[in-house]
Amino acid sequence: MFLNRSFWPDLEATGQFLTELCEDLSPEHEITFIAGPSYHVAGSGSGLIRHEKHGRVSIIRTWGTRLPKQRLPLRIMNLATYYILAAVAARKIKRPDIIIAETDPPMLGLLGAILKRRFKCRLVYNVRDLYPDIAYANGGVRNRFLLWLLEYGNRRAYDASDRIIVLGEDMRQRVLKKGVPEDKLTIVTDWVDCAQIRPVDDSPFRRELGENFVVMYSGNLGLSQQLDTVIAAAERLRDDTRIVFLLIGEGARKKALMDQVAALGLPNVRFMPYRPKDQLAESLSAADLHLVPLFPGAAGCIVPSKIYGILAAGRPFVAIMEDDAAIARLAREESVGFVSAPGDGDELARTISDAASRREELRVMGKRARELAESRFDRHITTRRFGDVLAEVNSAPA
Repeated sequence: MFLNRSFWPDLEATGQFLTELCEDLSPEHEITFIAGPSYHVAGSGSGLIRHEKHGRVSIIRTWGTRLPKQRLPLRIMNLATYYILAAVAARKIKRPDIIIAETDPPMLGLLGAILKRRFKCRLVYNVRDLYPDIAYANGGVRNRFLLWLLEYGNRRAYDASDRIIVLGEDMRQRVLKKGVPEDKLTIVTDWVDCAQIRPVDDSPFRRELGENFVVMYSGNLGLSQQLDTVIAAAERLRDDTRIVFLLIGEGARKKALMDQVAALGLPNVRFMPYRPKDQLAESLSAADLHLVPLFPGAAGCIVPSKIYGILAAGRPFVAIMEDDAAIARLAREESVGFVSAPGDGDELARTISDAASRREELRVMGKRARELAESRFDRHITTRRFGDVLAEVNSAPA
C-alpha cells in the first residue's frame, strides 16, 4: 500500500515518479495506492472516496481542497483534507504486507507508523523531502508548534520503519545525524526513462528560440528553489544578447517571480507553463545549459529529481548549491556540469557567460551526461532496485 497525495494522472514530479514505479512493480506486486486530487488535472478526485484503476494498480482517490498554495494556511488545509481522508480510506482496505509512506504531505510517515501498528505489517518510509529540515532551510514554516509537530511525526516514522529509503548520500548523512541506525537506511535515487527522454537536437520548439544560448530552469517554481539567484544572474547578463533565460513550470512563487522580472524590465527572461510529458524530451533538449538551484542549507533536505531528465536529454547543468550536495558532487565527479554557490548571482552570471563561450565543450559534457543516464539512472535499473528493497524487507525476520 502506497501513501502519497500525488499520483497518476498528476503532472507533479513526485506523482509521475511514483506512477512509473508502481507500473514497474505491479507485475510482481499487488499494489493499492491511496492518492489525492491533482492540483493540475481538472476533475481528478471528484467524490469523497472513489476507486479507480491504472493498469494493474488499484487507486483509492480521496477528495481534497485545491486552494491556492501561496498562503501557508491554505496549503495546510489542502494537505489536511487528504491526510484525514487517506487515514479513513486506509483503515478499510485488506491488510497489506508492506506500507510505503511518502512525504506528500509531510506527516504521512506518522500515518504509516499508525497503520503499521494496526495491520501488524512492515513499513518502508520513502523520504523524498526531509522535514522539518527543509522548512527551516526555505523559511516556509516558522510556527514553532508546526515545526515541533513535523519533528515529532518524522521521529515516530523513523522509529517505526523497517527500512528508510533516501534519495542521495547527502540526505542519508542528514538522517544519520538524527540518530537513525545506519542499517535502516538505503539509497535509491530517482530515475529517468531513457527510452522516452532522449537528445532531440533539432525541433520546432528549439527553432523558435533561434540562435540564442538558452539557459533553462524546468520544474516547480516553489519555495525550495533558489530562483531569486537566477533572476539576479539574468539582471547582470541583461546586455548579453547571446543569452536568454527560459523558466518552465508552475508553483507557489511563479507570480512573484514574474512580477520581479517585470519590475526589473528584463528582456532576457521568459516564462512558460509545464510542457506535456510527451514533449519533455523536446523541451529539455532545447536548452544549451540547465539550472538546478537550491536554497542555501537545502542540500540533503531534497535531491532535485529534474537532474535525471537533464542527463537523459544529453545536456550539461549548473548545480546552484553547496559543494557537498549529491547533485554538485555528480557534476564534478562525472564532468557533466558546473557548481555555483547558492545565493550568489554574480558567480552564477560568470559561470553562464563562460559556458556560453564554450559550446563545443558543453556538447562533450552532454554526451557524457547521456551515457551516465543510460548506465546508472535508467528507469528499469532503479525501479528494480526499489523492488529489491521491498523484497528484502518482506523476507526479513518479523
